[in-house]
Amino acid sequence: MVSRIPVEHSLTKQRVLIIGATGFVGKNLVLEMASRSHVTIFARPTSDIDLFKHNRNITVCLGDLESGEGLRLALHAVDIVIHCAARTMARSYWDYYRTNALGTANLLEAMRAARVRKILYISSHAACGPGRDNNPVQEHESQKPVSFYGRTKKLAEEMIVRSGLSYTIVRPASVYGPHDKEILAYVRLLNNGICPLVGFGPKYLNLIYVRDLVDLIADIVRRDLFADRIYFAHDGRCYLLESALDTISRALDKKSIKIRIPSSIAMLIGLLNDVLLPSGMKIIPRDKVRELACPYWVCSTERAVEDIGFRPRYTFERGILETIDWYRKHGLLG
Repeated sequence: MVSRIPVEHSLTKQRVLIIGATGFVGKNLVLEMASRSHVTIFARPTSDIDLFKHNRNITVCLGDLESGEGLRLALHAVDIVIHCAARTMARSYWDYYRTNALGTANLLEAMRAARVRKILYISSHAACGPGRDNNPVQEHESQKPVSFYGRTKKLAEEMIVRSGLSYTIVRPASVYGPHDKEILAYVRLLNNGICPLVGFGPKYLNLIYVRDLVDLIADIVRRDLFADRIYFAHDGRCYLLESALDTISRALDKKSIKIRIPSSIAMLIGLLNDVLLPSGMKIIPRDKVRELACPYWVCSTERAVEDIGFRPRYTFERGILETIDWYRKHGLLG
């Protein structure tokens, strides 16, 4: 069973490098792992590392994943790499490709040169793509991503599988929690009484609270589970999208008006978002609309349960309350 590891036990005696430490999942992961043992993180010189720089359990190595600069130095004396760097919002396929695919290729090349043999890659359900119906997709099924993000994550998975390294790939469903800025845009709309829905008809999805995902990652590292396996991860429940949005509205103690937007109109809005809005004001890019237009984002966690004993602790109701509380404490909801 996955649970928080007691303070008196370190996560692993092996030395860990975390790539993508300043992203949403990365921040939560680094803070958790650094509370138990020492970790090294890899970040761009322009990244905000204020959250980490006074923590004695964190060593910061600067460099650039897209160019490969600084990777070999960061990999010195490392045993395990946790790769959770990703570009989740961009204007073009090339923008996604540079980080998600080319960056992964640079990392794998540097790992082979440094003789680092183990990689844990945090991929995405998007790399597999949605299902055709409400039957949960399983890891062995063919991948049919619908977005640029998903396609480039699929490429990264394929590179890792062919790399000759020992790997574990985790494909989380939609992740939410503290430090997440994507769901924040939707929470702000609901907080203002607006509930936009792309397309018509019911839509189904899985969700996972970031703390449960971090627990799964930490457990894989602690138990040294690198047996060339791929795992989906979510909280064990299937949600109707409208019901999930209603749950957020209740957590905000707000009523919202549902506005259905045809997929074609939503794509136009996404285009205007990509072209006209500065990065700090973006709400929904075209790439995300492509995913939201699909009705079935449901996958199976049977393999993670059987192989790892994965048992998430958070329901969506509990997790979204903690998330909204974090947003409010940090002044992100006005």
